[in-house]
Amino acid sequence: MAQKKIDPAIWIFLLYLTGVAVMYRLSPMITGALILGLYLSMIIMVPARLIARIKFINERASLVISSVLVFTILIVTIYQVFPIIIEEAGKLFDALAEENISIAGLSEQLPDFLKNLLRNDRLMGLLNEQLSKIVTAFSSLGMKLLNTSLQNIPNVITSLVVFFIAATYLTSLKPVFRDNLWRFFPSSSRNKSIRFVTDYYGSIKSFISGQLIIALVVGLIVGVGMSIAGVPYAVFLGFLACVTNFIPFFGVIITAVPAIFLGIVNYGLFGLLRVGIVLILANQIESWVLSPKIQGDRMELNWFVILLGILIFGGLFGIIGILFAVPIMVFIKNYWVTYVQEAFKRI
Repeated sequence: MAQKKIDPAIWIFLLYLTGVAVMYRLSPMITGALILGLYLSMIIMVPARLIARIKFINERASLVISSVLVFTILIVTIYQVFPIIIEEAGKLFDALAEENISIAGLSEQLPDFLKNLLRNDRLMGLLNEQLSKIVTAFSSLGMKLLNTSLQNIPNVITSLVVFFIAATYLTSLKPVFRDNLWRFFPSSSRNKSIRFVTDYYGSIKSFISGQLIIALVVGLIVGVGMSIAGVPYAVFLGFLACVTNFIPFFGVIITAVPAIFLGIVNYGLFGLLRVGIVLILANQIESWVLSPKIQGDRMELNWFVILLGILIFGGLFGIIGILFAVPIMVFIKNYWVTYVQEAFKRI
């Protein structure tokens, strides 16, 4: 009995992925902008689908209207909101660098039985030293990131131009690409490959649009909550929570670090309590309400696999790898089930 051949698409997909990885290594800024442009084109499709439901508006017109709407929001954000965020971030890191947070000052707000535990001079000295190191390291890192961002403004502007062009082009070419997808695969497995790409694209498009809604709501909850709690730089903290919400597990930690410091600096341990309430509230709403309703079990990935993917792809591709860790892991999972396991059966 003749042995069945392995599907050639298994190598075609690897070839395409290798090409993208090589491009990113050679020109990370431009390639990253192109990838983010693809990301944005999927976001543009969300309002486009809603607009297309209106009578007398066809698919192409809905894409144009949606693109104009999304780009207008982005431009307003870049020119109006970003300067405020950068200013608040600078003030935050300067304030943390200048503040002298001590365990002794914080311990005065503790109950008596906890104060007695901290009366050991050696222990107090050790805790103060470690706390000072943490504050200094965080403020230095923040200022370094801020200065690096400002110094790289020309490169960022170039990337933004490529980003907008790529998003516009990819959005307008979606029908063309869909009609010509068959050209990218061998005829022997064309239907299977097209079905694989279509299903994967649909899953990622739903994931990105859902994650965007969740990120906006979480950012709003954190920003408004911090403002009500009296924590300064609430706009920056809300923006940080929104952006980092695209990074599973690590997003809340990144937001919590400056928020906790600000709470302690301004209100002591009661400030820590205020910040904790806001962050826990946002996290619980996301975990029990937003994610189950919007995302459900769409990705079907174990939390440890997601965590491992973020660490691996973040190390390989930087911020792009972190943002796209979940889509990459979903592709690997689907590719393994659809092609690799089938190949194993034929060996």
